[in-house]
Amino acid sequence: MPGLDKEAKREIRNRKKWFQRSDVSRHIAKIGDADYRFVRYLKPLGDMPIALLAIREDGYLPDYEVAKEVVYRVSYYNNIMRFAARDKLGMKEIVKRPIKLMERLEKSIKRYFGSDIHQSHELYKELSLILHLSEVMQQNQVTFNDMFKEICSIAKEQDRDLILTENRFNRVYDIFLDWHTLLFQEQKMQLLVHPYWPVAMRYVKDDKKAKELYKMLKIFYTEKRKNTLENFLEGVVDKQYGDISSLSYSPEHLKRFRALKEREGTEGFKLEVAPKILNP
Repeated sequence: MPGLDKEAKREIRNRKKWFQRSDVSRHIAKIGDADYRFVRYLKPLGDMPIALLAIREDGYLPDYEVAKEVVYRVSYYNNIMRFAARDKLGMKEIVKRPIKLMERLEKSIKRYFGSDIHQSHELYKELSLILHLSEVMQQNQVTFNDMFKEICSIAKEQDRDLILTENRFNRVYDIFLDWHTLLFQEQKMQLLVHPYWPVAMRYVKDDKKAKELYKMLKIFYTEKRKNTLENFLEGVVDKQYGDISSLSYSPEHLKRFRALKEREGTEGFKLEVAPKILNP
């Protein structure tokens, strides 16, 4: 338990049942002028905490309300950083995705149909939405890359000084919420566009000049891709905290989605984590 006084170590041991393991966080939550550690009491096997404790480095136990802030801040920070580092379904996966495909698709469509598709064209609605999706995803990718770089920069600073201030945590949390909001926007758009891929494919299928375009369209029209989109939208916000099924990708609905995602975090903490805190 590095950095803790004897009194703090004794307090942590005294509250530990004989079969439990104790794990003291590296990160230190600064609440006001005081620095607090977050302690997890774990089963002999596994990583699911049975009980939680917030303690000052001199052994003083803050009251329950302060302890909640300590546990919330440190545990949520750790969860976000694990999400950022994941190659599968995490931030790393998004920054590595082959976004150049969207750029190639856009160029191929404009090369075949022209850069300015008239409203009278029979595929105007379909092509307009596909091109809009391509534009949004390319713009979002720049934002995703910038957010990931900032998250990495914050993580380096945090690992260096270990003091998790309110401002630093709030910035990480905002990035986390913004990230999911942009993903929701994209997934919702992609699901809306999904029925339009075969319409465009049928239109160009027999034209030898559209071989490249046909192949590009075919890449995006797969059942696996559709299932991935539906699974994301099904699980991105737990239904007990809000129903997102009726939300579109409009600016107003994106704000509502972000609020529901934030509600999931705060209310989920109150229901599932806060009851395990031992502080009086």
